[in-house]
Amino acid sequence: MKTTIAKFISTIGHPFLTVPLFVVFLLFSVESTQQAIYLSLLIIGGIFLPIGVRTIWGVRNGKYTNLDVSDQAQRQKWFVATTILLFVVTIIIWATNQDRTLRLAVLCALLLLLTAQVVNRRIKASMHLAFHAFLGFLILYFNWMGGVLFLLFSPLLAWSRIHLKRHVWKEVVVGMVLGTVLGLAFWLLSYYP
Repeated sequence: MKTTIAKFISTIGHPFLTVPLFVVFLLFSVESTQQAIYLSLLIIGGIFLPIGVRTIWGVRNGKYTNLDVSDQAQRQKWFVATTILLFVVTIIIWATNQDRTLRLAVLCALLLLLTAQVVNRRIKASMHLAFHAFLGFLILYFNWMGGVLFLLFSPLLAWSRIHLKRHVWKEVVVGMVLGTVLGLAFWLLSYYP
């Protein structure tokens, strides 16, 4: 029963679910419909769709052990493709002079991914917790109550990752710290031009 609950929590807290949902919700809340569609397609179609397909293909072909890409060596290779795609999308968002908040959020997400890639050489930080914390700070920026509620889910998500043996406590804490640091960086950059 605990494992079923842990799998459910881990799935609903997966960055491939939470980040695109947040992106779409936020863009359609603050942008015109046409702009929201364009940016959603750019971000989801330019990053999440290709990486999702690549990850599923990698699992089916034995390149990756699981959809979380939990193996540290496998994850290092996964980071490269993901970082390149996020870098390209970041350039497009900055080159087309999108809203400053969006530019900063995408830039901080790129820095989070780059930092996690470097850290992964020594320790397999939890990307679930890294992006959960980061996203929590983004949500706080727009809605205090929503951000606090989102961040209160962190202990459950950490427990699920440990219970499923995808991470140990140290890896969960490092992930949470990475996300928090880049979330705070987003806040500082947002309020101090």
